[in-house]
Amino acid sequence: MLCTLLSSASTRLTLGLMGLDELHLRVLASSSENKRERENAQKVLELMHQGRHWVLVVLLLGNVIVNESLPIFLDSVIGGGLEAVVVSTTAIVIFGIIPQSICVRYGLSVGAVCVPFVRILMYTFAPIAWPIGKFLDRILGSDETHTYKKAELKSFLQFHRTGQEPLTEPEISILNGVLELSTKRAETLMTPMKDVVALSSDTVLDHATVARILSSGYSRFPVHEAGHPTAFVGLLLIKKLLTYDPAQALPVSSLPLSILPEALPTINCFQALDYFQVGRAHLLLISRTPGYAGGALGVITLEDIIEEILTAEIVDETDQYEDNVHKRTARRMTTANVMEGIVERNSQYSVVPTDEAAGPVMSESTSLLLATPKRVEYASMRKLEPSA
Repeated sequence: MLCTLLSSASTRLTLGLMGLDELHLRVLASSSENKRERENAQKVLELMHQGRHWVLVVLLLGNVIVNESLPIFLDSVIGGGLEAVVVSTTAIVIFGIIPQSICVRYGLSVGAVCVPFVRILMYTFAPIAWPIGKFLDRILGSDETHTYKKAELKSFLQFHRTGQEPLTEPEISILNGVLELSTKRAETLMTPMKDVVALSSDTVLDHATVARILSSGYSRFPVHEAGHPTAFVGLLLIKKLLTYDPAQALPVSSLPLSILPEALPTINCFQALDYFQVGRAHLLLISRTPGYAGGALGVITLEDIIEEILTAEIVDETDQYEDNVHKRTARRMTTANVMEGIVERNSQYSVVPTDEAAGPVMSESTSLLLATPKRVEYASMRKLEPSA
């Protein structure tokens, strides 16, 4: 019985400890919400850091020694024949198969409990096991940590649609977008120059021009030299027009322009995002000849990169198209899931004439959008209050 139990212990520890992925153990040790699980993962990691092959050799040696001793022990106690077969079979089922099944299911817990026992075996068999383990480290390598490639991570995410904490479709899409960001060139996301609204430095900012700029829906406008549409000199931010009086009819060059950074079309989206995060500019001119006129291909903005991360177009209040490539008309349709917990309020005020004694009455017509998980309801409220 003792020999069978020891043999089973060696086998199940081999299965339990060697079957644990070091990357998974590191994840559990650093981020598991279960304190016991974190402690167990840390114990097993510390054991494996002493030498994974050393542990393997020790467990295999222990298993071989016990398995070779078992027939000799049974022969001396019971003898041969049917009795030995029945006893050994029963012992293997009770002390071998069942414990191994338990260990496969609860490998981390069993392995952590048996760490002191394994360490005793390691130092007991050290004269034999340690040199063999070092030899295996030299031949096979000691670093067996498995990591995932980006393509594998994307597939890995798909398997997390179900489980204790499943990932939602938007979460998976965003994570996939981030993983692809460093492999995508800026030229694949840029708006071509033929679709870019640019201004000449001598453009007069009168009422008509300012109205056209404001109605365009853009917040940044590349500015080029007069008569040279490919020689860009800066960037006009629409907020510069907040205090500008169109009656002055000044040229664009009279306003302070922001810098217009330029980059090669081969720059990847992560590089562009890193630059945007610095805060110097949120629009990048993609050019074949950065710093020199004539090479402009298009522009890329911070919003373009965020859309790539979200894998969806962001349509703001003034956008006419969903994107600049397919020219699809912007649609601002919504769903109950999107509107859940959101209240949209539109107020209109008007003065209703009344008698002079009572004074004017303020009429407030408010439209509220109420969202529930299953339906979207519109409710209108009208409130009449006399003015003070």
